[in-house]
Amino acid sequence: MDEPNKRLFIGIKITKSLQDDLDNPAPGTKHYFDGSTNEYLQIVNLREEKFIGRYINDGFPAANINDVSRNVCSIVKLITRGRRIEENEVHIYSC
Repeated sequence: MDEPNKRLFIGIKITKSLQDDLDNPAPGTKHYFDGSTNEYLQIVNLREEKFIGRYINDGFPAANINDVSRNVCSIVKLITRGRRIEENEVHIYSC
């Protein structure tokens, strides 16, 4: 493990249509992803793509990965006024 700075990120790739929704979020939801806190979601650049999701701490219990995935989906749905998020859209990335 030569890369101790890498963290795991659970998130959804930001497509053009998702970006349009994020540019015009549901009223009162911008704080969920604006980067003002790490409590909710963050937008990160990975390679040449952008993702919305959240980092998990080192040693995070594997049994709780589904909970984080559902939480990311729930918040994105809230921000985007009910946009349908498929389970297979949420991935784990090393950032």
